[in-house]
Parts: sequence; structure tokens; C-alpha cells
Amino acid sequence: MGYASLEDFLVGFWEGLFLTRDANNLLAMLWTWQNGDVSAHEIYNGDLPKALSSIKAKAIVMPVSTDLYFPPEDNAIEVQHMPNAALRAIDIYWGHFAGGPGTSRDDITVLDAALKELLVA
Repeated sequence: MGYASLEDFLVGFWEGLFLTRDANNLLAMLWTWQNGDVSAHEIYNGDLPKALSSIKAKAIVMPVSTDLYFPPEDNAIEVQHMPNAALRAIDIYWGHFAGGPGTSRDDITVLDAALKELLVA
């Protein structure tokens, strides 16, 4: 990503990204990550496989092999229950930042190809 040191990264990227944001927006995003359960509905009564199997949309689930926030192992379990989903893990080292600003153009090409596949189908 072009940073000379960890300190340079933390100040230039991390602080540059988060210090400009409203803390309430970040808290709302964290709350969503912690509480976003598609099975938490009276129709599914906490049955995650049942909730996931009700998803009819075509999906290509593309976790990044090095993402520590959303590990691909979690997606593999979810996709097992989604009738129209395919799992395509992306083996790159950017972790959670894959596909974001400053990452490889090759990675963006892989993501774009998957989006085009879904939109054309």
C-alpha cells in the first residue's frame, strides 16, 4: 500500500480513514456486524440454515483467504445452505482491504468479472 513503516500506515491510512468519520456511524456498523442475523426472525426462529436456504438470489460469495474480520470458513458454511450461491475464495494477502483503494488492479479485475457474471446471468 506504499507505507514505509507500521507507524506510517497507522497515521497515514488508519487515522486518515477513521478520524474523519462520525463515531456514531462506526458504532452503527459494528452493531450491524454483531447483530446482523438473518435467522433472527419469527419465520426462522434462529434457524440459520433455514434462513439461508430461503435466499433465492444468485450469489457469488468471494471471501478473501486472509480476511480476519470475515474468514472464508464462515462463508463456506453459509454457502452450503444457499441454493443459488457459489463460493470463490480469493487467495490474496490484502486481508479485509482486498478490492479497496490502493490494492492490486488484478484483484479488482477478478471482482469485476464476478459482478459481470451475475449481472449477465
